[in-house]
Formats: sequence, structure tokens, C-alpha cells
Amino acid sequence: MRKEKLESKTITIGDYIDIHQILETKEDMSADNRRFALKNKILINYPLELINIWRDSRMHLLPYPPDSANIIKILSTVTMFSFVISFLMGIFSGTALLHYNGNQPINLLYFFAMVSIFPIITMGFTISAMFLSNRSHSVMVHLSPAYWIEYLIAHLPSKHQDSISKLKLNPLIGNWLIIHRSQFIALIFSLGLFLTLLISVVSSDIAFSWSTTLHITPEELHSFFYSISLPWREIIPSAVPSLELIEKSHYFRLGGKLDKNIIENAFLLGEWWKFLAMTAFTYSIILRSFFLFIGLLGLQRALDNSTLNISRDVLQDMREPFITSQSKTKDRPLVQTSNGSVDEVDKLKEEYPIAIGWALNRETINEYNKKEDILVDKIYEVGGRKLLEEDSEIIKKAHGDILFYIKSWEPPTMDFIDFIEDLSHEDVKNIEIYLIGIKEYLYKCTDEDFEIWERKLSLLKDKKVRIKR
Repeated sequence: MRKEKLESKTITIGDYIDIHQILETKEDMSADNRRFALKNKILINYPLELINIWRDSRMHLLPYPPDSANIIKILSTVTMFSFVISFLMGIFSGTALLHYNGNQPINLLYFFAMVSIFPIITMGFTISAMFLSNRSHSVMVHLSPAYWIEYLIAHLPSKHQDSISKLKLNPLIGNWLIIHRSQFIALIFSLGLFLTLLISVVSSDIAFSWSTTLHITPEELHSFFYSISLPWREIIPSAVPSLELIEKSHYFRLGGKLDKNIIENAFLLGEWWKFLAMTAFTYSIILRSFFLFIGLLGLQRALDNSTLNISRDVLQDMREPFITSQSKTKDRPLVQTSNGSVDEVDKLKEEYPIAIGWALNRETINEYNKKEDILVDKIYEVGGRKLLEEDSEIIKKAHGDILFYIKSWEPPTMDFIDFIEDLSHEDVKNIEIYLIGIKEYLYKCTDEDFEIWERKLSLLKDKKVRIKR
């Protein structure tokens, strides 16, 4: 029971803001953190649960109300405002598209495009935004209406602006927050359209037809609509337009008068609403709800990773008693930098133009980028099964600050040293080595492994090469 509870624990935006504000107090809590960890040994392998309980125990350090209360209040206001606006826009759009004056039938292609083609296009943009979410300036995210609504409201005069200005929200969280809110806004808009269609059908006698300047035959349109109806055509066959219905509802504007065929079959033209309703329900509501769920998962993962990143010093304090108690060496001093050895990196940058992994795949490199809340433009794999020619091409492309991932438990090889020497050319500013540990040590590099790598890298005597402690 305890294990299930721990694994289901999640971090909210409010939790993240509280933790951030507690850390900003700059109080030395190292000793208290160690004592806290000793009292909660059962949670040591559940860092998110541990940090959340730690947050609860430190809330007295924050002013009342904390920044999280003010910011959540603003976010709730923005959310409600966005939902109301999007729902009203859906109602107004549906009313305009389904406006029927009794003289001419409604061109169903407009409504069809709004509830199927338009959502699919925007979902394509959403997929691109998800793949680019680890960038601080993602154009795809900034195209979202949610981004501009929240941007405008956040800059309106408010007594809570001080709380907002002090918050340094991780770009990864910001991007996923916009993606998630965008799906909500689109879903509410679609619900407005869908509701308008149902009300219009129930409250009035609507006649649908189709008309286009493009040369599309009824047979071609029937084939297209039949494909669109794939998700429901076996369950609700009446919601699939027949070829006869398509032929009889083809409307030509020439002459400004209704075709005699349309008038004679007016009672059939209303049957289109079933197809339009199922199209809207499937592509604008069901499919959008799936993207909303994916956005929620992405936002939660961003919150979890960002929380672990800003709390890593606290977690290190908490883990220290357990590491030292298991150590076979008593009072082992920290590894000191000897003459001509490698400079140590205290804290990684937030952004790197390039991340390289030695004998590591892109998925692993991406996982550690997200774990450390690092935004990277390009990722390269070198070493391992890669050919020397492939490694040489990556060396030519390298520039600026390089983040280099490598397994700490594997001994340094001459191939790696040769690669680092070649990588340190004039276009490269710094090469920051990140040593990945094994699972048993929570993926942290041990002192022994660190010392081995430090001695080996010190032989390079290259000031560009630095190592993350």
C-alpha cells in the first residue's frame, strides 16, 4: 500500500513554486536536511515524495500568503477567461456557419472543414511544439492563442505582479503549460461548435448542400467522406453520407435559384447533420481530448524533472548520511584538484548549442537533458559503434559550449581522449563532461570513478575541458 501511494505522488505547479520560493530564502538548511532524511529513510528512493514532504515542513519560512497562492489565482483567472472566450467563439462560429435563412441551403463544407481539417492541422502544429518543447524559444509554442492570452493578461496591472516577476519558471514547464492550455482552449471551442450544431438541428429545419469551385465529382467526395467516416461507419452507418445523398445535395449558384432537384429532395438534405455531428465529435472532441491527455502527461513530467533539478542540492544533503554510512572508507576527503588537473563545473548552464553522448543513444541523452532541465539545440552520438568518419563529421560541426555525457563506470579509453583532443578546436569554447553513474547510486558518479576520470582528463592539460562534480 505504501509503495502504491509513493509511486502515484505528483508535483503540482503550486508545489514547484513553493519549493522555488523556499530555496530562494538562501537559508543554510544542510544540517536540517540531513536530519529530515534520517527521519524519512523509507522515502529516500522516492525523491519527489521526499521533496514534497520537505516542502510541507518548510512552508513556515514563507510569507502568508505564499507566492504560489497569488500565481495560482492569476492562472485560474486566465484559464477561466480563456475558456469563456473560446466557448463563446465556438458558439458564434457555429452560428455563423450554420446560419440558414430558408432561401438557400447551408454549404456543409465550411462546417466540415472547421470540425475536421482545421483541428487536424492545429494538432500537427501541436505535435511539432511537443517535439520542440525543450527549447526556450519555440516558435511553434508561441503560435498558440493560449500563449498570447496568458501573455496579455500577465502584463495587465495587478497587485500580484511582484510575485510573477520574481518567479523564474523553467522554460520546459512554460512550454508544456502553453501546450496543455492550448488543447483545453481548442476543446472548449469545439464543444461550442458541436453544441451549436445540435441546437440548430433540434430547433430548426436545416437544409445542407455542398458547393465548391473546385472540380470535384460526387464519386470523389463520397470516397473522401467514406474514409473520414472510418472510426464510426461500422457502428453508426446512418452517419455515413451515401452517394445518392451527395449527388442530390450538390448545389450550383448559377442563376441564383435553387436547383429543382434540391427542392424535390429537400427532406433528405437535413440528414447531413448526423455525418457532421460524428465528424465534430470524433475529430474535434475525442481526438483533441487525446492530445489534451498527452499535454497533461508532458506538463507533469516537466514539473517532476524541474522540481528534481532545482532540489538537487537539497537531495544531495539528504542522501549524504546514507552514502557515508555505507562507505568502506572512513572520513574520505573530497577529491581536490591537483596542479594542471581539470577545472570543476559547479552548475550546468540552462542552454547548450550541442550535447554529445559517448556510446549513448539519443533517448538517453534526451532523458538526462530533461532531468537536468537543460535546453539543447542539437544532439549527437559518438563512440561505441559509430564509425571514425561519423565522429569526425561531428567534430567539424561542434561549436560553442559542449555538454558531453559519458558513463562514469567505464574506464577512459584512448579513443575517447583522442576524440576530446580533436573536439577542442578553435570553434569550441568549453567541453563540460557529465559523468553518469549507475542506478544503485541514483545515477550519481562515485568518488572513485570521479577521481579516475579527473586524473585521465588532467593529462590533456586543456583549459576548455571541465568536469561536472
